[in-house]
Order: sequence, then structure tokens, then C-alpha cells
Amino acid sequence: MKLNKAQAGVFMPKKIYEILILERDSFFRDRLRDICAEMGKTWVTDNWESTLNLLSRRSFGLLLLDWDVIQPDFSSILQMMDHFQPQARGIVLFNTFELNDVIRVMKAGMNDALWEYQGHAVLREKIKDALAEEKSSISAHSYVLQLAETIADRAAAQKMSLYKARKEFSKTFLSQILKHQKMKRYQLAGLMNVSLRTLRRHLLK
Repeated sequence: MKLNKAQAGVFMPKKIYEILILERDSFFRDRLRDICAEMGKTWVTDNWESTLNLLSRRSFGLLLLDWDVIQPDFSSILQMMDHFQPQARGIVLFNTFELNDVIRVMKAGMNDALWEYQGHAVLREKIKDALAEEKSSISAHSYVLQLAETIADRAAAQKMSLYKARKEFSKTFLSQILKHQKMKRYQLAGLMNVSLRTLRRHLLK
């Protein structure tokens, strides 16, 4: 008996994601493991050697990587990820907030950044979104939106104004977005939630 699509869907197996967590902080690592266990098979390590061993043997849908571990050799680690896990989405885990580091990892192609202080619900939602999103589908629009969200998170965490947090975007970085992403100034201003006049003043300083 031939099944229609709706009937066939009932028998389709649920996609099983494999998630790898590299995190030195045991408390944060356990939080992430509890969240990821709801979404797929989860592997946990606390050092790069064990992580590389897993990357060379298994195929993962999502990599959660401790910045303190990968930072010293970030460029080489990116090359290894491209070689062993070209299909995987990547999220960098930060124990402390440094906007320049967040910009660096996002420009390198990572999907998102997470911090220890973020609540369970926020962490769960971001991890869920990363699993659902194809690696190649990240657009310039969503990239800048993520950076804008990063600034808002930092302002809230450190009790500073959004204006002060936004000032940490360098003139060079904003110019690169406009040039390489082929965005108009008014589009970038809208995504950053600032006036066009403020953006122009920032670019000219």
C-alpha cells in the first residue's frame, strides 16, 4: 500500500543531532550538557586533544567551544574544523565578555556566542536555533543582528548604556560591513538601532 506524504511522515525517524561540548568550567559544562541532552546525543570534553580525537572520528551537527581553550590557536582550529566537520555549526563559549573577541569569532564564520551568565531558557533557545539553521544560510543581515544582540547583552551585564557599548565598534569594522556585505548605511543604522546621523558621525571620527 502506497502512503501519502502525511502518512509517510508518521514513520519518518526523528533527526538525531550529535553535539560536542568543549568547556573547562565544570559548572557551565554541566548546564550545557543538560540543555543539549534534550536535543540530541551529547559528547563532552574539557581539553582540545580529546576534542580533536572526537572530531576526527564522529560527525557532529553542532560544536560548542570554550574560547579560553581554542583562542591560542584559533586559526589552526578553524582549519581543522573545516577539514573534519565542514557541515557543523559552531558556537563559541565565553566565560568573560570581550567584544573584540566576539567580533573576531563571528567574522570567522561562527554561528553565535554564549556566556555563562545567560539564563537556561536563553541558552536553550540559541542552541536550538543553531541546530535548526544550515551553516551556509547565515546572512549578512542575521550576522549584524547577532552583533547588535551581543552589544545589548554586554550593556545589560555591565550596566552601561547602549550608546557606550556601541562605541566599541571601530570605524574600520563598520566600513568593512558596508563594503563587503554590500549594505547601505541606512540599513546598517537600522540593524544597529542607531540613527543614520549617529552612524555617519561614528564612521567619520
